[in-house]
Amino acid sequence: MRRLSPMKLRHALLPTLLLGFGERALLGHRPVYDVDRMGLRPLRWIYGPALALIQRKLRAPWLLFGPAVAAFELYALPRLGLTPKPRRWPKGEVPLLFAHATLFALAAEVL
Repeated sequence: MRRLSPMKLRHALLPTLLLGFGERALLGHRPVYDVDRMGLRPLRWIYGPALALIQRKLRAPWLLFGPAVAAFELYALPRLGLTPKPRRWPKGEVPLLFAHATLFALAAEVL
């Protein structure tokens, strides 16, 4: 099994750390799609870093990768019963999901 270099680990973890704090500060609460709100806290440290590594491995442009991830989550999370249907999300949280995923992809590319 190949080990992660410290550089790859940094690319994977920093975007996860940075965006979580910014979102909560902006909204004043956790968004509906927040893993803590869904009761899946360990997923934060697996899913986000895994996406960053996948993005880098595929050399996917951040402006395409981020919105693609958001669209997938918008489709999958309600169907898995993890969030309400998007029309029931608090106002502004659907565009915030797209902003979050796109900024995450940008951070994964530049950090």
